Amino acid sequence: MSIVGYQSNVIIKTQGGGLIANTQRELSVPSNQLNADMLHSPGRNIYAVINENIVIGKDIRLRSRSGRKEIAGWQLSLPAPINKNQQGEHTGTLLSRQGKPFYYAIDDYGRVFVSGIFNDPEDEIIFNVNPYVAELPLKFRPFSGGIFVLPPDVIERDEIEESEPVIVRRTRVSKTL
Repeated sequence: MSIVGYQSNVIIKTQGGGLIANTQRELSVPSNQLNADMLHSPGRNIYAVINENIVIGKDIRLRSRSGRKEIAGWQLSLPAPINKNQQGEHTGTLLSRQGKPFYYAIDDYGRVFVSGIFNDPEDEIIFNVNPYVAELPLKFRPFSGGIFVLPPDVIERDEIEESEPVIVRRTRVSKTL
Protein backbone atom coordinates (compact mmCIF):
# COMPACT_ATOMS: atom_id res chain seq x y z
CA MET A 1 0.00 0.00 0.00
CA SER A 2 1.26 3.46 -0.75
CA ILE A 3 -0.20 6.88 -0.26
CA VAL A 4 0.46 9.26 -3.11
CA GLY A 5 -0.86 12.75 -3.54
CA TYR A 6 -0.15 16.18 -4.89
CA GLN A 7 -0.97 19.48 -3.31
CA SER A 8 0.46 22.65 -4.78
CA ASN A 9 -0.34 24.97 -1.90
CA VAL A 10 1.04 24.47 1.57
CA ILE A 11 -1.85 26.47 3.06
CA ILE A 12 -5.39 26.05 1.76
CA LYS A 13 -8.43 28.20 2.51
CA THR A 14 -11.52 26.16 3.26
CA GLN A 15 -15.06 27.03 2.21
CA GLY A 16 -15.86 28.00 5.79
CA GLY A 17 -13.06 30.58 5.80
CA GLY A 18 -10.60 28.53 7.86
CA LEU A 19 -7.07 27.63 6.91
CA ILE A 20 -5.49 24.21 6.60
CA ALA A 21 -1.71 23.87 6.79
CA ASN A 22 0.25 20.74 5.91
CA THR A 23 2.25 19.64 8.92
CA GLN A 24 4.76 17.01 9.86
CA ARG A 25 5.59 15.95 13.40
CA GLU A 26 8.47 13.66 14.19
CA LEU A 27 7.83 11.45 17.20
CA SER A 28 10.13 9.08 19.01
CA VAL A 29 9.27 5.70 20.44
CA PRO A 30 9.61 5.99 24.24
CA SER A 31 10.68 3.02 26.34
CA ASN A 32 7.12 2.30 27.57
CA GLN A 33 6.04 1.70 23.95
CA LEU A 34 8.83 -0.79 23.23
CA ASN A 35 9.04 -4.42 24.34
CA ALA A 36 11.52 -4.73 27.23
CA ASP A 37 13.50 -7.33 25.24
CA MET A 38 14.03 -4.94 22.31
CA LEU A 39 16.47 -2.04 21.88
CA HIS A 40 16.39 0.77 19.38
CA SER A 41 19.59 2.13 17.93
CA PRO A 42 20.59 5.45 19.51
CA GLY A 43 18.90 8.26 17.62
CA ARG A 44 17.10 5.78 15.35
CA ASN A 45 13.63 5.60 16.81
CA ILE A 46 11.79 8.28 14.84
CA TYR A 47 8.56 8.10 12.86
CA ALA A 48 6.56 10.91 11.27
CA VAL A 49 2.94 11.93 11.58
CA ILE A 50 1.77 13.93 8.56
CA ASN A 51 -1.23 16.27 8.95
CA GLU A 52 -1.78 14.92 12.46
CA ASN A 53 -2.88 11.40 11.48
CA ILE A 54 -0.93 9.79 8.61
CA VAL A 55 1.76 7.63 10.22
CA ILE A 56 4.96 7.00 8.26
CA GLY A 57 7.98 5.05 9.48
CA LYS A 58 11.08 7.23 9.15
CA ASP A 59 14.01 5.74 10.98
CA ILE A 60 13.24 3.10 13.56
CA ARG A 61 15.76 0.30 14.02
CA LEU A 62 15.16 -2.46 16.53
CA ARG A 63 17.27 -5.36 17.73
CA SER A 64 17.05 -7.97 20.45
CA ARG A 65 18.40 -6.86 23.83
CA SER A 66 19.09 -10.44 24.94
CA GLY A 67 20.65 -11.58 21.66
CA ARG A 68 17.93 -14.14 21.04
CA LYS A 69 17.63 -15.19 17.41
CA GLU A 70 13.87 -15.53 17.01
CA ILE A 71 11.29 -12.91 17.94
CA ALA A 72 7.53 -13.21 17.86
CA GLY A 73 4.76 -11.18 19.46
CA TRP A 74 4.07 -7.61 20.51
CA GLN A 75 7.29 -5.61 20.07
CA LEU A 76 6.27 -1.96 19.63
CA SER A 77 3.34 0.44 20.00
CA LEU A 78 2.47 3.00 17.33
CA PRO A 79 -0.64 5.20 17.01
CA ALA A 80 -3.86 3.18 16.72
CA PRO A 81 -5.17 2.96 13.13
CA ILE A 82 -8.54 4.51 12.30
CA ASN A 83 -9.71 1.39 10.43
CA LYS A 84 -10.70 -1.30 12.89
CA ASN A 85 -10.31 -4.73 11.33
CA GLN A 86 -9.97 -8.07 13.10
CA GLN A 87 -8.20 -9.61 10.11
CA GLY A 88 -5.11 -7.43 10.63
CA GLU A 89 -5.41 -5.08 7.67
CA HIS A 90 -2.16 -3.31 8.46
CA THR A 91 0.44 -5.95 7.68
CA GLY A 92 3.69 -6.05 5.80
CA THR A 93 7.26 -7.23 5.55
CA LEU A 94 10.28 -5.54 7.07
CA LEU A 95 13.93 -6.28 6.35
CA SER A 96 16.88 -6.42 8.70
CA ARG A 97 20.19 -4.77 7.86
CA GLN A 98 21.39 -8.20 6.74
CA GLY A 99 18.36 -8.71 4.49
CA LYS A 100 16.37 -11.13 6.65
CA PRO A 101 12.57 -10.77 6.35
CA PHE A 102 10.43 -9.96 9.39
CA TYR A 103 6.64 -9.89 9.22
CA TYR A 104 4.50 -7.38 11.09
CA ALA A 105 0.83 -6.74 11.82
CA ILE A 106 -0.65 -3.67 13.52
CA ASP A 107 -3.80 -4.36 15.52
CA ASP A 108 -6.72 -2.03 16.36
CA TYR A 109 -4.82 -0.56 19.33
CA GLY A 110 -1.60 0.18 17.43
CA ARG A 111 0.25 -2.79 18.91
CA VAL A 112 2.82 -3.97 16.39
CA PHE A 113 3.38 -7.73 16.35
CA VAL A 114 6.61 -8.83 14.68
CA SER A 115 7.98 -12.27 13.87
CA GLY A 116 11.24 -13.33 12.30
CA ILE A 117 14.73 -14.69 12.90
CA PHE A 118 17.97 -12.72 13.27
CA ASN A 119 21.18 -14.10 11.75
CA ASP A 120 23.39 -12.17 14.10
CA PRO A 121 22.89 -10.64 17.58
CA GLU A 122 23.92 -7.23 16.19
CA ASP A 123 21.45 -7.34 13.28
CA GLU A 124 18.64 -4.77 13.37
CA ILE A 125 15.15 -4.61 11.89
CA ILE A 126 14.73 -1.54 9.69
CA PHE A 127 11.26 -0.64 10.86
CA ASN A 128 9.60 1.24 8.00
CA VAL A 129 5.93 0.29 8.16
CA ASN A 130 3.51 1.00 5.33
CA PRO A 131 1.83 4.41 5.82
CA TYR A 132 -1.59 4.32 7.46
CA VAL A 133 -4.22 6.71 8.80
CA ALA A 134 -4.34 6.90 12.60
CA GLU A 135 -7.25 7.65 14.89
CA LEU A 136 -7.44 11.21 16.26
CA PRO A 137 -6.37 12.11 18.83
CA LEU A 138 -3.39 9.77 18.55
CA LYS A 139 -3.78 6.84 20.94
CA PHE A 140 -1.09 4.41 22.06
CA ARG A 141 -1.19 1.19 24.08
CA PRO A 142 1.93 1.25 26.30
CA PHE A 143 3.40 -1.98 27.66
CA SER A 144 2.66 -0.75 31.19
CA GLY A 145 -1.09 -0.93 30.45
CA GLY A 146 -3.81 1.63 29.82
CA ILE A 147 -4.05 3.97 26.85
CA PHE A 148 -1.95 7.09 26.27
CA VAL A 149 -3.51 9.93 24.23
CA LEU A 150 -1.28 12.48 22.49
CA PRO A 151 -3.11 15.76 21.84
CA PRO A 152 -2.83 17.19 18.33
CA ASP A 153 -0.75 20.27 17.64
CA VAL A 154 -3.02 23.27 17.29
CA ILE A 155 -2.10 25.82 14.65
CA GLU A 156 -3.67 29.14 15.50
CA ARG A 157 -4.84 31.41 12.71
CA ASP A 158 -2.41 34.19 13.69
CA GLU A 159 0.55 31.80 13.32
CA ILE A 160 -0.01 31.62 9.56
CA GLU A 161 1.02 34.43 7.26
CA GLU A 162 -1.35 34.34 4.29
CA SER A 163 0.89 36.50 2.10
CA GLU A 164 3.71 33.97 1.75
CA PRO A 165 3.96 30.19 1.46
CA VAL A 166 4.57 28.57 4.81
CA ILE A 167 5.70 25.07 5.59
CA VAL A 168 4.76 24.21 9.15
CA ARG A 169 7.07 21.59 10.53
CA ARG A 170 6.54 20.52 14.09
CA THR A 171 9.20 18.38 15.65
CA ARG A 172 8.35 16.75 18.93
CA VAL A 173 10.67 14.21 20.42
CA SER A 174 9.38 13.97 23.94
CA LYS A 175 10.95 11.91 26.68
CA THR A 176 7.81 12.11 28.81
CA LEU A 177 5.60 9.99 26.57
